[in-house]
Amino acid sequence: MTGFVSAIGVSSIVRFAALCAFAFWQGGFVFYAGVVVPIGSDELGDTLQGFITRRVTQGLNIAGVVALIILLADGLRNFQGLKTRGWFWAFWILMVLCQAWLIVQHPAMDRLLEPETVSILDRKRFRLQHQIYLWTSTVMWVASLGWAWLLATGTRQAEVNEKPRT
Repeated sequence: MTGFVSAIGVSSIVRFAALCAFAFWQGGFVFYAGVVVPIGSDELGDTLQGFITRRVTQGLNIAGVVALIILLADGLRNFQGLKTRGWFWAFWILMVLCQAWLIVQHPAMDRLLEPETVSILDRKRFRLQHQIYLWTSTVMWVASLGWAWLLATGTRQAEVNEKPRT
């Protein structure tokens, strides 16, 4: 196993793990937001769909925390010395701040729901908090696209600048 790790390199393993974590987290978010929620709302109505969403977002928040830790490891390992390092940190910090806000905001929104009667206790307040939650998710998603862009293009700088070993 040590020979395998040596052959492909720790940086490649960390990069692969970051890509997989990112795909699970953001792929799940985009699929859920773009496919499941609209279908669920059409079939069940917005309120009942919201009771499903409240449970799914807990999983997305856990996936986000795990992914951000792995993305941090990737950044520390693979973005050091690159001109894009500052952008990596900007995107990563923005994603962390958004994720933290979502985690804090989730229980506050949850307290406005009454599972036994499948009702919203304060619809106006819930709607405002939910809109903020959605906008925060959108900002985080845009920042994640920035990270994906760096992943796709930023590391080529290191390859171009790297001197061949003799």
